[in-house]
Amino acid sequence: MALPQYALKAQHILMKCPNCGSEQFQKNGHRRGRQNYRCKNCGRQYVEAYVARGYSDDTKQICIRMHRIGLGLREIERLTGVSRSTIYNWVKQLELPERIDSELSSELSSELSSELSSELFEDLEDSDSGE
Repeated sequence: MALPQYALKAQHILMKCPNCGSEQFQKNGHRRGRQNYRCKNCGRQYVEAYVARGYSDDTKQICIRMHRIGLGLREIERLTGVSRSTIYNWVKQLELPERIDSELSSELSSELSSELSSELFEDLEDSDSGE
């Protein structure tokens, strides 16, 4: 049994341009197997729904844990199917904040130690001159 024409129109989902919010668009080919549209107002091209690509956070955490345990990048690649360059980038992203923190802490500790030592010397000089 075929649906009446008005029922088909009611199922049509209104899309809006992500740039200007206009509902006036036209089909503009396909992109990665999905229908591509072009806004008649601003000319922006977009697809109906974007699909998140990439690896899940769970996969990322598993690979990072494997690396911290001591497995090599190639071994992790063989076990998980994730490219070793991707794993390398994930590890570097996590190490960067740690490096910044360690550099700041060493810089602060050197500044504090020099300030404390200068204060101690001043106190010692004051106590020596006061006797």
